[in-house]
Amino acid sequence: MGRDLAEVHLNKWGLAAMADDVTLIVSELLTNAIAAGHGMVTMRLLLTPDALTIEVTDVSPDRPRRKRDSENDIGGRGLQIIEFLAETWGDRPFPNGGKVVWARCATRRSEEIRREISGSNGLPGSER
Repeated sequence: MGRDLAEVHLNKWGLAAMADDVTLIVSELLTNAIAAGHGMVTMRLLLTPDALTIEVTDVSPDRPRRKRDSENDIGGRGLQIIEFLAETWGDRPFPNGGKVVWARCATRRSEEIRREISGSNGLPGSER
């Protein structure tokens, strides 16, 4: 549901080129929030001229932390995926308890991709 909602908004905002990365980040953030405890989980997408920020709030006060890698681990790499795909990420306490974990993705990359798709050959000065 969260992935679908994010994809709808990305399409509406003209940022469909970011959908694969953003929906994976959304999935990881929501999965971590649900695993962190019981209670309500919310997601918010914030768009500024330079970035899209995904915020997921949960009721657990425990800060997210990376797990040590092991060859036998089946999961536990969500934060590594987020670190790879997002420009930056972090967490902050939520005023009424719990926390907000967020990831910021630069929208400049999607603009560059859109220019390439619409006819630029990628060389400086070749944009239309």
